[in-house]
Amino acid sequence: MSILMSEVAPLMKGARKIVKACARITPEERVLVITDTGRDLAVAYALMEAAMEVGSEVTVATMKERDVPGEEPPPQVREAMLGSDVILQATSTIMAFTQAKADACKKGARFAAMTGMMPEILTSPALTDTDFEKEQVTIEKMSKLVNSAKKARITTSGGTDLVMSLEGRTADACTSILDVPGCSSGMPDLEVYIAPVEDSVNGVAIIDATISSSGLVTSPVKLTIKNGIVQKIEGGKDAEALRDILERQKNPHVYQIAELGIGLNPNAHLRGAIIEDEGVLGTVHIAVGDNTLFGGTNKAPIHIDMVMKDPTLELDGTVVLKGRKLSF
Repeated sequence: MSILMSEVAPLMKGARKIVKACARITPEERVLVITDTGRDLAVAYALMEAAMEVGSEVTVATMKERDVPGEEPPPQVREAMLGSDVILQATSTIMAFTQAKADACKKGARFAAMTGMMPEILTSPALTDTDFEKEQVTIEKMSKLVNSAKKARITTSGGTDLVMSLEGRTADACTSILDVPGCSSGMPDLEVYIAPVEDSVNGVAIIDATISSSGLVTSPVKLTIKNGIVQKIEGGKDAEALRDILERQKNPHVYQIAELGIGLNPNAHLRGAIIEDEGVLGTVHIAVGDNTLFGGTNKAPIHIDMVMKDPTLELDGTVVLKGRKLSF
């Protein structure tokens, strides 16, 4: 335990930021920290210690790492979620699309999604140096632009050229702040995201940064998309891994383009953990799979985010992001 606590000490600044400034945990709240066998336990202990410092009642649940993103937790973890005021999810795979999370939030739980959380993120400037309250201004501006747009186009020097309709859809945001019962956000993610009209997405996407199911991309993955559906996945080992996880679902809905997301955290850097990488300012990401939580119509057993570096993003023909800089 003494060795573990020596590992925890450097993580406490970031853990306290999550507990106090982001999750806004108060004394006597029931807090559940969820981790799994694929994560560094020092992260869970740091979050536990920070929550205990404010006087909350904390439980740490360690489960077996889930096989696929979005797989439900075991029954005992689900029951703990339903009895919690705040859930700090620091697991290897995404839980945001699970029924357990949805049911817990319906009961008023605040949910901090920290998929892939690692010690390096708890010490990262993306968390420790970001003024999340101040950055809400940027989030609001981008949300207004996205909500007023009918069409989006993403291009990159690597070959991405992707168009989609946003008409009739409403943007949502990861703010890294949990301030009302039942709310959820990624941390330290800052992004605006939207479900494009499902059959409107066409073109080519070159994924050259991060894939949430496998981490940093070692060689670009080329997706050919027609009428919203991924038709081809080409590339090296990363492409093979993506094809494999989608094929194993035996569900055609996993090939649906589900999301357009715009990273807005000025202090975030690519490190292979999607909860930081998808929030990097100057990136955009798309996703395949489920989008029913944020206005889409595609129900699927998984949700996989895929990040692209240095894109140009146009909304109704107007450039809003280019060369890692916003136009406003």
